Amino acid sequence: MADEMNTTGDLSQKSQNSVSASQEQPGKKESKEVLHPEEAITSFLLIRHGHTRATERGLLYTDPEAELTEKGIEQARAIARYISKLTPHIMLCSKAKRVIDTANEIAPALSINPLIYEGLSEWHVGDWEGRSYLDLKNNDPEIYKAWSTDPIRNRPPNGESIEDVCERVDQHMRSLIERYSGSTVALVTHAGIIRSILIKALGMPIDNFWRISIPVGSISRVDFSLSFATVHFMSLRPEQL
Repeated sequence: MADEMNTTGDLSQKSQNSVSASQEQPGKKESKEVLHPEEAITSFLLIRHGHTRATERGLLYTDPEAELTEKGIEQARAIARYISKLTPHIMLCSKAKRVIDTANEIAPALSINPLIYEGLSEWHVGDWEGRSYLDLKNNDPEIYKAWSTDPIRNRPPNGESIEDVCERVDQHMRSLIERYSGSTVALVTHAGIIRSILIKALGMPIDNFWRISIPVGSISRVDFSLSFATVHFMSLRPEQL
């Protein structure tokens, strides 16, 4: 502190010395300390397909032929209007008709064609295809009770567990992050896939899977780099804006 409290003359002399030192080393740039090293950020716009009759009825289904309703088409068009300002570089979608049709409604606003990516298909429910939880509880109570004791790790007959889904999605997302490093990717897919991605991004225990609501016609955004993930928003519904 004593040096800092010198007279004005002393401070002036120090200033002159500082200038002289700078002049002696022209072009030298002051190094800047950074909190974190820069990494490429890959943004994912996670889009759930629009409304279907099966969704309305609360059915468990993987059916690739299920179609959008008029409401679902309008939801897709609302997404198109919203997402155009986010300027994704590429759009990927699963091979399910409801997903492809949602992507095709969005595509003109982005001037890009959707590419089918099969690794992110919906949770495979096996023998429960086309049934509701209430139907299972009433008509197959023992099977339903056995599954519901741990609905994360237990599998429907001939289907996937939620743990299986999350592991599958994690493997494919690692590949996509590397392949599209630094880009913005619109990913048109299913609720289970989006939940899996969010669980991983937030570092949440997988047991929280069913606590995340992903409505039809909604968008969530997650940014990934090699060492971190940031969730910017979840379950935004452009039809309501």
